[in-house]
Amino acid sequence: MLKDHIDLVQTQLEAYNEADLLKFCSCYHPEVIVTKLPEDSPVIQGMSELLQTYEQLFRANPNQSCHLESRIVSGEFIVDEEIIYGRKSHPEGFKARAIYGFRDGLIDRVWFT
Repeated sequence: MLKDHIDLVQTQLEAYNEADLLKFCSCYHPEVIVTKLPEDSPVIQGMSELLQTYEQLFRANPNQSCHLESRIVSGEFIVDEEIIYGRKSHPEGFKARAIYGFRDGLIDRVWFT
């Protein structure tokens, strides 16, 4: 199952870089919750919000890309350290960390730092 989770995280990363909204969202559980740490309230809750948020993000930033710096597997979680380039809000790029949790063979939680 761990390899499946690693493959799933990699697939969504590749779909993000291709701006393939449907492929990207297919990696996520319908009840996905995305939170930006240290706050504890969700910024995205459910598939509808995920679709809407990433459709707008892909449309507004057609040249964005995410470069994986490292991937850590810790128990049932995967942590990706990334650099995001091509965002209009951060033209020089910025570092991010995404912590992924899983349910029913899909990503159901993401915590961004």
